Amino acid sequence: MNHNKDLDYLVIVAMFLSGLYMATTGLVMDWFGLHRFAYHPVAGYLWAALAVLHLGLNWRRVTTYLRARFRPPPARLPPAPSAPAPSLSRRALLLAALGTAAGFVAGLLAPHLSAGLAPHPSARPVPPAGPGPGGDPGAAYHQWSKAGYPLARDLVLDWGTQPEPYKTYAGADRIPLPNPLGYHGLSVEEALQARRSIRDYRPQPLSMDELSRLLHAAQGITDPRRGFRAAPSAGALYPIETYAVVHDVATLHPGLYHYAVSDHALERLRAANLRGELLLAGIGQEMLGQAQVCFALSAILQRTRWKYRERTYRYILLEAGHIAQNLYLAATSLGLGACAVGAFLDDALNKLLGLDGEQEAALYLISVGKIP
Repeated sequence: MNHNKDLDYLVIVAMFLSGLYMATTGLVMDWFGLHRFAYHPVAGYLWAALAVLHLGLNWRRVTTYLRARFRPPPARLPPAPSAPAPSLSRRALLLAALGTAAGFVAGLLAPHLSAGLAPHPSARPVPPAGPGPGGDPGAAYHQWSKAGYPLARDLVLDWGTQPEPYKTYAGADRIPLPNPLGYHGLSVEEALQARRSIRDYRPQPLSMDELSRLLHAAQGITDPRRGFRAAPSAGALYPIETYAVVHDVATLHPGLYHYAVSDHALERLRAANLRGELLLAGIGQEMLGQAQVCFALSAILQRTRWKYRERTYRYILLEAGHIAQNLYLAATSLGLGACAVGAFLDDALNKLLGLDGEQEAALYLISVGKIP
């Protein structure tokens, strides 16, 4: 039995699978509009290593081909029997090695070039608006949720009653946060001018003071008497809950935390390294694993539904946007980088946060970290 030949076939299969993986993840990146896929470079390195191994296993064939191709026998000597002409597979082997190297480089550059290489949006078929077959549910909801359309709807639907305004976890460890007030960073105008989505972070812990200021900017209470918060909310009902997936914050164990707004404190829900779980839920976007902390915004729908009925989802999404912008500006003022992420697997993120996905569901991710 020729073990080298069996190994060569296994390497070829592995090269095919890793190439298929790179192609598939590239399509996923384009489909979801992702910027960088965490495991894409890993597949590129694997492909390059397999190409080197494949070349080593076939080195004798390659050298035979090169000698036959570039070292013809001397003209004065009688023609000697030439070596059998290398088959097309040997030439294909060289081309495959070059193609592998080019594919490896392209795999590393693909995340940075995908936006420019993506097909123009007009090249993709746009689903028709409306609730019919193949219709766009978003457009159908937009029409359905117009105020007062139709009035009879409110007479037959039960919109429920108002729930508690604050969510707490009984028995969870409570970690008080430092006073977020007193810091003076960039002005609003300067923060607006400097704000950018930053996806690269250096490995240095965030301080508890920085985490406290970020959370206060997101949803901190700014008017204790009336309970008003830093971000506007329809009817001051505040359906959004904020969770912090902590990777690297000084004096704080990595894990999942819930922001207890009423006390400006954190409730520890899980003490664990959640980088892997968050990367899987975030479709492998590597900034979610590099960041020092990732904020997950969820919504308790009934907090808004009982009052605003068909307009509920509109108002909740608007509020999530307000909070994300507050986090952006606060991070910019603190000299940190932030990036909002809307592409994630809902069920996986809900599971990570411990949500049912119906009464309370994840809406948004915002990564924050130290700028390189």
